[in-house]
Amino acid sequence: MDEIVKIMSRGLIALPSEIRKKTGLKEGDILKVEVKEDGIVLKKEKRIYDLKGSLQAKAKEHRSFGEILQAEMKKKGVK
Repeated sequence: MDEIVKIMSRGLIALPSEIRKKTGLKEGDILKVEVKEDGIVLKKEKRIYDLKGSLQAKAKEHRSFGEILQAEMKKKGVK
């Protein structure tokens, strides 16, 4: 899906609602900007809050919080 957007003052751009819906983006999300030779790529950056709910079931495995968190972040692709 290709869309045309305009860069506004202070470098702001507005993503069309169709793109936001398709990608699951919402207000407050963090995007990573990758600069490529022929343009830019925007990727949703994962945060600790995105892991909410996934740790509760793991708490009974008798591992430390740090071990559980590290394993969950690895599964979700968070560095």
